[in-house]
Amino acid sequence: MTQPFRNEDIYRSTALDWITVTYQPDHLHFCSTKKLETISSAVWGGGFGYADAIVNWKVPLTYRAADPQSMMRDQLLTWGYTPERTIGLMTAAKLTHAAFSEDEGDAFRLLACTTAGTGNAARAGKVARTYPAYQCGTINTVLMIEGCMSHAAMVNALMTAVEAKAAAMQDAEVYSATGELATGTTSDAIVLAVSQQGFAETHMFAGTATTIGDAIARHVYQTVFEAVRTQKEE
Repeated sequence: MTQPFRNEDIYRSTALDWITVTYQPDHLHFCSTKKLETISSAVWGGGFGYADAIVNWKVPLTYRAADPQSMMRDQLLTWGYTPERTIGLMTAAKLTHAAFSEDEGDAFRLLACTTAGTGNAARAGKVARTYPAYQCGTINTVLMIEGCMSHAAMVNALMTAVEAKAAAMQDAEVYSATGELATGTTSDAIVLAVSQQGFAETHMFAGTATTIGDAIARHVYQTVFEAVRTQKEE
């Protein structure tokens, strides 16, 4: 577990030596030397696709936009990134407090990273009021995996990661506006990026009973808990 951007501007993954993450005051840039298969709920590049970069853009707490996709695309071009190969996230959380965790195991290696702001925390199934279509606060999680996964396993991995996020929120004792333990915020996003190479085996499942699912759950939990716990620190 580490929060490198409290002191450094570049994070070089040890588990995934083809990943470098760069800190800028207005965004984090995950750069891969490999083409990755992705599935995400990202504002830009969401759904299934392919990418070699992921950007987490820090926007003001007051941010509102009728067309966040167009704004994200324009900003990627401003930074000099290729929109067609980039996944774009937005957050109002502190990028300096991004929490990273890495692991390797049974035919996989992984990197998890989470940024967290919980001003609009909510409990799924108990949201008492609605919010604008894109309100910032947001827990953004990036999960990058060296290994091969079926599409079903990729979806399963997202389920496992979201379960871990909800558990971390509750253990961190984050409460919703209704006074109940929160399971997330109203605008969370997640990206899973898989190399689809590096090992002969293909993971067909990624629930908590599998080695890869167990690792995903533990490291997402750890990064969410740490990012949430430290979000108000300098």
